[in-house]
Amino acid sequence: MRINSLLVPLIAGTFFLAACSRRSVNLSYTNAKGEVPQLGNLVFRFNQSMVADSMLNAWDSTEYVSFEPLIKGKFRWEAPDQLVFSPSQPLGPATAYKAKIKKAVLRFSKYDIVKDAGDIEFHTPDLTLDNSQITWIGESGTSALPQVDLFFNYRVNPADLKEKLKFDIDGKDAGYTMITASPDNKISIRLTGIKTEDKDLNAKVTINKGLKPWLINTFAIYNERVDLPELEGPIIMILFFSCFNTFLTRSFQIEIPKFLWCSLVSGL
Repeated sequence: MRINSLLVPLIAGTFFLAACSRRSVNLSYTNAKGEVPQLGNLVFRFNQSMVADSMLNAWDSTEYVSFEPLIKGKFRWEAPDQLVFSPSQPLGPATAYKAKIKKAVLRFSKYDIVKDAGDIEFHTPDLTLDNSQITWIGESGTSALPQVDLFFNYRVNPADLKEKLKFDIDGKDAGYTMITASPDNKISIRLTGIKTEDKDLNAKVTINKGLKPWLINTFAIYNERVDLPELEGPIIMILFFSCFNTFLTRSFQIEIPKFLWCSLVSGL
């Protein structure tokens, strides 16, 4: 019994020394955090050298970092302590990602574990309405109709937008026709039934919440179960225009929580 009682602390001490002998390296920097652009490389920098100079600037298909949802691309050691990932296509629109450092980064180093590499999360910009403008389209003043152009930061399906779009002219529902037929960043809508009278018109355009970016086919193939976030809203635009004014001279946006008011003022 005395021998067994001596072995217990001896074995515990052995495990403790083994744990302490594990060499660790830290992830000291990454730009894969917060909001990132759809186009651009992701950088992972460590506080120690990980590879020899002979491995630098060579593209590698080894999965040093995994991404969820999946991102296709290749890696390159830009410096002994810096790994660069280059996506083979733009990142998904309005998409949240998670990254995980794999043990493959330690393959050519003297280290056993990577510290400070947990909870790597980043996302591409949310769907937003970047700008708007209104012009008169037609051959004469009597046949011209106002056209509203909406500019989004991602391509939007006009059919999806139409389900959530509403126009009010001077407090009454107004008809409209979707001019843009296929997904695009710029969506044009032609207002109908507007009389060419010599007076200013007050139009309210409402985009109810739920609009999503159009999913690029290649991104959908790689990530069939990705559910893109919806546009928070509603978005409400107040348009002031006259039947005899055709050019937008000033525009501005004021953002308040959950509402985006875009006031467009055409020149008089």
